[in-house]
Amino acid sequence: MNIARHLFAMYGGLKKEIYILCFGRIVTSMGSLIWPMLTLILKNKLGFDASQIGFYMMVLSLIMIPCNLIGGKLADRYNKKTIIVTLDLLGVSCFLICGFMQLSIVTILIYALGSIFQQMEGPSFDSLIADLTSADERERAYSLSYLSMNLGLVLAPTLGGLLFENYLALAFIISGFADLSSTILIFFLVKDIKKETEAEEGFYEKKESDALWQVLCKRKLLLVYFLIASISGLIYAQFNFLIPLHLEAAFFEKGALYFGFLTSINAAVVIIGTPLLTRIFLAWKDIHRLYLGNFLEILALSFYIFIRDQFYLCIISMVLFTFGEIICTISSTPYLTKRIPSTHRGRILSIQNITSMVIGSLGNVTVGSLVDIYSIHFVWILILLLGVFLLIFFYFYQRWDKKCYRQLY
Repeated sequence: MNIARHLFAMYGGLKKEIYILCFGRIVTSMGSLIWPMLTLILKNKLGFDASQIGFYMMVLSLIMIPCNLIGGKLADRYNKKTIIVTLDLLGVSCFLICGFMQLSIVTILIYALGSIFQQMEGPSFDSLIADLTSADERERAYSLSYLSMNLGLVLAPTLGGLLFENYLALAFIISGFADLSSTILIFFLVKDIKKETEAEEGFYEKKESDALWQVLCKRKLLLVYFLIASISGLIYAQFNFLIPLHLEAAFFEKGALYFGFLTSINAAVVIIGTPLLTRIFLAWKDIHRLYLGNFLEILALSFYIFIRDQFYLCIISMVLFTFGEIICTISSTPYLTKRIPSTHRGRILSIQNITSMVIGSLGNVTVGSLVDIYSIHFVWILILLLGVFLLIFFYFYQRWDKKCYRQLY
């Protein structure tokens, strides 16, 4: 008990709006039943093969490109609370509609529209947390936000797996009402939103009036980081793409239930591991944490090269993967926000999301095609080779980052 109190004490002292936003994330995540099962819905319910699933995921990501840019522009120009609430309500409407119609490709398209609205609010949510914290508080704030999201995810994927076969419509409805309750919390309780003062801003966060392209031209190294983050995102995306396909091939009709169980393990490990790993690695530079996190994710996914029907190896792999996910998540947004002007956060964060989605989706089309032509085992070997390339490239990037951002070292 004393250890837990010591770990969670580091989340004290943040602005009350941070706690309200994080509680809202708990409620929203409790209803996240559909997205983790989307690959299996397309395959089992609608009869798509792996390459078709990859194609639809790619199209969705391409549609999200302009939407993400719009979301980033809105975040930098207008009240972030208003943006979050408005887009949430639009997304909720789509999810509830899906719950009251017969499952078809139209249902998936309406659900995708709701997901686009929620994706658009991402830059507002992330930049709002940055606005409400100083550079020194940011790791703790994003760690708490990530922990909150996963508190709600502990049982959601397993519940989704149980509803998958006969009560999928109910899963859409639960998702909609969970998001609605979160929106109501934010609307009524988040009231005092203001940008941080000049004194709270980091050395590289000073406000600038330049256009976005001018800001990026002065920070060319960030373009390299976007590439690294995109490759990392492609590798991470196999959690929701290649792993469920692997489980279905290995365990047949139990694949959906097993994947839901693994996702719940992921959420449970996040709850236990996030405060612990945040405390352990708080003194590390964010870029060094990012390297370690990517290494652990790649190591964990390499297990699937050897997994046939040994579910215990899937569990071990998921624990390692989650450790890497935690370390990457608590480090990535703080890394970026400390290196960009506060006036351009929404747009630059949206660009990072866009590049990750595009490369991830194009990669999944290739991954799906390779699965159809060759085998899942062969594709896992290719994922491992891509991961090794990423780690080598990232090693040199760390040296370049130190030269460009000396004040942060």
